[in-house]
Amino acid sequence: MDFFTSTAGVFVLGLVCLLALERFSPWRRELTPVRHRWLSNIGLMLIGGIAAGILFSHDLNAIAADLPGGPLRDAGLPLWFESLLVILLLDGWRYWEHRIFHEVPLLWRTHLTHHSDTHIDVTTAERHHPLEVVLVTGTGMLLLFAVGYSAEALGVYFFIASLSALYTHASIRLPPALDRALRSVLVTPAVHAVHHSSEARETNSNYGTLLTVWDRLFGTYVSPDKARLPHFGLEYFHRDEDTALGPVLLQPFEYRQQAGFYPAREAALAAAPAPASTPLPAQWRRAIALLTLCSAACAAILWPVVVSLAQVWGTGDTYQYAWLILPTVLYACLWHHRQRLLALTPQPDYAGLLFVLPGLALWSAAWLVDIQLGQHLALVLLLQGIVLSVLGRQVYAALFPALALLFMMVPCGDLLQGPLRQLTVHWIEWFARAVGADYSIEGYVAWVNGQRYVVVDACSGLTFVLMGGFLGYSFGLLLYTRLWRVLALGALGALLGVFTNALRVWLILGVDLARGSQIDMAGHADLQWLALAVCMGLLFCLALRARPQLEALPAAETGTTRAGAGAPLLASIAIATTVAGLQLATAGPREGDAALEVIAAMYPGSTLAEVAASSDRALRIPYSDHFEAVLVAPDEERGRVQEMRFYPRDMTTWRHAATYNYRDCAGEQCVDFVHRVFNRKGSDQERHAVYAWFVGAQVTSSRLDFRFSNGLNRLRDRPRPAGALGFRVLGEMPRGSELAAAFLEIHRRAHGEQQVAGAL
Repeated sequence: MDFFTSTAGVFVLGLVCLLALERFSPWRRELTPVRHRWLSNIGLMLIGGIAAGILFSHDLNAIAADLPGGPLRDAGLPLWFESLLVILLLDGWRYWEHRIFHEVPLLWRTHLTHHSDTHIDVTTAERHHPLEVVLVTGTGMLLLFAVGYSAEALGVYFFIASLSALYTHASIRLPPALDRALRSVLVTPAVHAVHHSSEARETNSNYGTLLTVWDRLFGTYVSPDKARLPHFGLEYFHRDEDTALGPVLLQPFEYRQQAGFYPAREAALAAAPAPASTPLPAQWRRAIALLTLCSAACAAILWPVVVSLAQVWGTGDTYQYAWLILPTVLYACLWHHRQRLLALTPQPDYAGLLFVLPGLALWSAAWLVDIQLGQHLALVLLLQGIVLSVLGRQVYAALFPALALLFMMVPCGDLLQGPLRQLTVHWIEWFARAVGADYSIEGYVAWVNGQRYVVVDACSGLTFVLMGGFLGYSFGLLLYTRLWRVLALGALGALLGVFTNALRVWLILGVDLARGSQIDMAGHADLQWLALAVCMGLLFCLALRARPQLEALPAAETGTTRAGAGAPLLASIAIATTVAGLQLATAGPREGDAALEVIAAMYPGSTLAEVAASSDRALRIPYSDHFEAVLVAPDEERGRVQEMRFYPRDMTTWRHAATYNYRDCAGEQCVDFVHRVFNRKGSDQERHAVYAWFVGAQVTSSRLDFRFSNGLNRLRDRPRPAGALGFRVLGEMPRGSELAAAFLEIHRRAHGEQQVAGAL
């Protein structure tokens, strides 16, 4: 697991723990209201990210990775020592930057939004006006260019500082002795709470992010023991109507420096005791403990699937929203609907096996054929089954709208990418028709008034659709209890994501037509952020104007039953035995893979290609002047074959344009191929990848057929040779039967049989 994925996982775990401490622990400082505050704080976080993305094409980590050198990087220091220096440097920088934002009136206008929150909790850490986000990002770049530290050291600082920001804003009170010990060096929630006081002297103190040493050194430290802290927030912008996202965004422009322009606050909110919450009954405490234990055991047993999910979430922007799903579900179940759920009584139920058994069957099939989507979906089904086994049907039915969000953890890009990509082609076609422009469409390549556009995967708008659906569904959980209403708001968010991509495409085409030439990719990114800001703003407005409809649950069933007491244990045993048994059956190296070295000896000039990031191996055979043959042997552990082995070698300059089914025959024997076409960026030059899979004598152009057949093949005592065989065509596609003849010749030598048996 890479550094980003690991730190993201720890960050989410830390967020969940802090939310639990804020809501359930005896350390809770106050019970903070949620609805408008959280929508505003999360909205500011998203809008700030969009604003920074529009103005800066690369984030600080990407810039640090691309810098050729710098004083710290060139010093050749060990990473741990460089990271320590960067932490001290940036924490000191942040102290003075923060202090200047308080002391310079114009900068205070951008920063006061962070202080206008009348309660503080973990979401306050992300409450920054977009103007402040842009300014802070810019100053951070200046420091990076001046000092030149490595991306790894910067990543360590960001990880620690981000966790610290959540922790210091959390609505918790540490035990006095522990707090005093920690704040001698580190910023604690009590220390930072003083900084959020409505009293100006206390607001202008305790600027530190990680360490208190800077405040102590420069005379701005105020001990929590000596602070008055009459309220959280400011002496202005503290009314209920000020908490919505729109008014919060306008605060820097509405602020006036003259005193007395805002009515005084009516009560000392921070001094008020936290409202008491209903304690959990013993049955609920036991059920939650058992559910936690069983879920953790399931995650441990299926740890490779969990790691695979985390790697997908951490790669690119498409699925990054998924890191927020588990905290959202836990908040909705354990707190937002807490009082409603306490009317019910959890009772173990064997009905959970209705999820567990299909989940195990799906995982077994997906494991054999190496389909990660199936394994991810199986994990969610197993978790659903565990919840139902532990809590019972009545509680599960009440929780299902929130638990259904777990299905959005499953990366479904393979299912949605193609239709959305095709829809993007239609957006281009419909725009050209609307404005009367000349156009033509060929696969995923479009020409509009002589300008060429290639619709690649990144153009599909999948990121917008998934993020819009997630945000809409999450808002629905906060507003409604009926599943159809929650689904409707989620669907509306997804549709706004589709419209976002359409708006992005139309803006790009419109600007290009107005200019008479195509804008560069940086311009595409700017228009993308603009479209996203418009559509996400619409979604937030709809969520803020929606009327909550939280219906009461029916009364709990009287009495208790132990009829299903063994359901959680039975579900856990079924998961453990099935997973362990199948993994043992397919474990260990397998004989019978294509002997690439033997084939290489038959074709002079052949080369073996091994890639560190991939465990399969490929043999490149210079078969003719027009094309190169590639034979790929699956990896021994999972039987995987990387199709990119057949793609052009430099994929930074080539784009996938179209995929076809292609049949070529040599005599009476025919081979069905996958035919992928690639276009060089900025030209009409083409490359072709033509390939098929085989297991023994059987050949197929279906990836699914190959994986299924090879999965069963791997269970044999002596598995048959399997892999993929294809061609990189350097120019135009060969005419006649050249590809089929070459395929049949190499395939016979690879599997040792004299005739292709046909499709799998």
